[in-house]
Amino acid sequence: MKRPIFYLLILFASFWDLPGSFAQGQTSSRTRYAMVSVFNAATQLPIGQFFSSPVHFGATAGAEFRYNRQASNQWFQTAKLGYSYHQYVQNTIQLYSEVGYRRAIWKGTAAELRIGAGYLHAIPATEIFTLKDGQYRQKTNLGRPQVMAGTALGISYTQQNTAHPMRFFLDYQFYLQMPFVKSYVPLLPNTLLHFGVGVPFTMFTK
Repeated sequence: MKRPIFYLLILFASFWDLPGSFAQGQTSSRTRYAMVSVFNAATQLPIGQFFSSPVHFGATAGAEFRYNRQASNQWFQTAKLGYSYHQYVQNTIQLYSEVGYRRAIWKGTAAELRIGAGYLHAIPATEIFTLKDGQYRQKTNLGRPQVMAGTALGISYTQQNTAHPMRFFLDYQFYLQMPFVKSYVPLLPNTLLHFGVGVPFTMFTK
């Protein structure tokens, strides 16, 4: 169970230096962003309600690395760590990466598409009991490893004419969690509505 996490951490560490190597030292640190978001999660296909209720909150933190310097057409990669809570179902810890394309629209606004995959650790949100010697005993359950894979659509606004342009974004993410319950629901659909902000790494340097 620990081995997939170890491999993913090594992979994400390599992403940190990959954009710099790709650009052969020509990429500015401004092309790297730190991002945080809060989201509402629902176990449904993306053809369902855009904003679902009851609300199941979660949060994500991560980084974005640009592969090119063109402002109107941006190719990038993300590395993210997330957490969500779905009442009576599960807690999830998500560790994943995405490859994306962003197209500028007008005066700082842009639209983007991302595809990604990663590791998801699912922890039941209810107590589990086992029958032993005629008595029910609570079972310690630290969760189980899962795989997540999906896509996301987003719109954003990046501040103009500033040394450290912040980016505000709204994302609609869909991913499959697998295998959820092999004999019942092997593929669990999840839709997440994110609102977040990204800040360039230059904001943290003198």
